[in-house]
Amino acid sequence: MAKSSPLTGAVAGHFLIDLYTPILPIIIPLLMETMDLSYLLAGLVVTVFNVVSSITQPLVGIWSDKTGKRADVAFCVLLGAVGISLSALANNYLILLMLVTGAAIGHALFHPSAMDLVYRVSPPAKLGKYNSVFTTAGSISYAFGPLVAGALIAFGGLPAVCWMVLPGIIGAAWIFRLTRRMPETAASAKVQKTSLIAGSASAAALVVTVCALRAIGYMGVITYLPTLLTESAGLSTLLSSLVVTIMLFFGVAGQLAGGRLSDKYGRKRMLVAGLVLAIPCFLLIFAGGFLMYAGIMSYAFFASFCYVTSVTMTQELLPGKTGLASGLTLGFTMGLGGFGAAAVGLAADITGNLVFALSLLVIPIILAPVLALFVRYKTLDASATA
Repeated sequence: MAKSSPLTGAVAGHFLIDLYTPILPIIIPLLMETMDLSYLLAGLVVTVFNVVSSITQPLVGIWSDKTGKRADVAFCVLLGAVGISLSALANNYLILLMLVTGAAIGHALFHPSAMDLVYRVSPPAKLGKYNSVFTTAGSISYAFGPLVAGALIAFGGLPAVCWMVLPGIIGAAWIFRLTRRMPETAASAKVQKTSLIAGSASAAALVVTVCALRAIGYMGVITYLPTLLTESAGLSTLLSSLVVTIMLFFGVAGQLAGGRLSDKYGRKRMLVAGLVLAIPCFLLIFAGGFLMYAGIMSYAFFASFCYVTSVTMTQELLPGKTGLASGLTLGFTMGLGGFGAAAVGLAADITGNLVFALSLLVIPIILAPVLALFVRYKTLDASATA
């Protein structure tokens, strides 16, 4: 039971901090109105969050692996909650960027620190189980975030989003009580060094490239989908938030299915299959009516279906360098996804057509499965190769 409290703190922290992450795309249409922002400036807000997070996260992971030290999980949750919640009150673009940057730093510090905490308190035989619980907590709250923010906006306008800071403050205080007593020595700080499998470095680089292309498409859709639904489909902020929430839950289902099926049928097969099936689903988003919603949900499923698989492949292709593999797939590629969102905003500003700008995402979405076919990957199990 002594170990369960820090673990509960890590899981609760992941649920809380990821609750705030997807709120930016929901409030961006309103910030564009109140602050008179262009599509490019609006997209840059998301880009700043993702780039700062992506740069900081692998550096923190490397530092934690070498020193055995970690950032305080409760403080990370507090920083993320305050930064995002108060962004709704910003009336100056520079202040908005500062708040988003602070939230991004909290987000980046949290994940390697919390994962290290889970490693330290988990029995070796149950590490996989506890890691999955930790990951699922974040995915579920990430799906709820837009709905919570949309409901607050519907009843109190954009400023009402600031009330979301309260669960962050209360939760951070509770998490601090759960995690304050931890052993000083982190077993995870001792990383076993092993030589790379022949050719695995280049294969891993190709998988990371595929993961980045997937992130560009997925982040572009998530960032501008609320705006597309309100401007083109005529939905209210609450209804568009509900659509995004349902989409993200389909993404959670895709993660679970992709990871499970890749164990059974092979990583590369499932990676290519998910990326290929995502293409027609993405195109359906522009069909209108029922087909549009079917496309949104199915695209989220298959784009997420191959995400866990690509992360696992990179870790297996870089044995003994799990921190590097996770930093590349969870941090670096998501930063590139943020650049993709800014590129969509720039295209929308130039053409004056958001639908056309979003349709350009089909380029990285098609390139991803093509490159995945060239990945030289063999599982450790000789009975399954790809």
